[in-house]
Amino acid sequence: MAEAKVLGLAVGPEGNETPIYREARDSVMLVEDKGVEGDKKFGKSHGRQVNLLSERSYKWFERNFGRELDLPGGFGENIVISRDLDLAWLDLGTRINIGDAVIEVVTPRSPCASFTEAVDGVKVSHFVGHVGWMCAVVKGGEVKVGDKAVIDDEE
Repeated sequence: MAEAKVLGLAVGPEGNETPIYREARDSVMLVEDKGVEGDKKFGKSHGRQVNLLSERSYKWFERNFGRELDLPGGFGENIVISRDLDLAWLDLGTRINIGDAVIEVVTPRSPCASFTEAVDGVKVSHFVGHVGWMCAVVKGGEVKVGDKAVIDDEE
């Protein structure tokens, strides 16, 4: 079994100036077919309900651009997991047990122009492959910082 740890959780409340800004939380509630409770995209994005990211993206950004982003939420993600689970090679449809919830990988996340604004002009194209995955919530439940994120390799 591949296993990681939840390092950070974030939600984007209504009324943010930028679409990628998120506020850190110690726990979040994932709701089946709706997403992250309290997030501005809750119930609005069918199948693309949760942004999942690895801490590797933060390390990549620090190495390549010489500065840090706030973890979690610097990339507009909802969930940051430890590098112990390599997100780069996930198959579409992979299910991840995370806290009391289960999410399913739907599509690679595409960077948008908001990334350029959020990180002082770094080109959007530089982020391709480094902004994680969009996932659907297939089983709701609470997720807390420190929870395990587990893929069952036997699926």
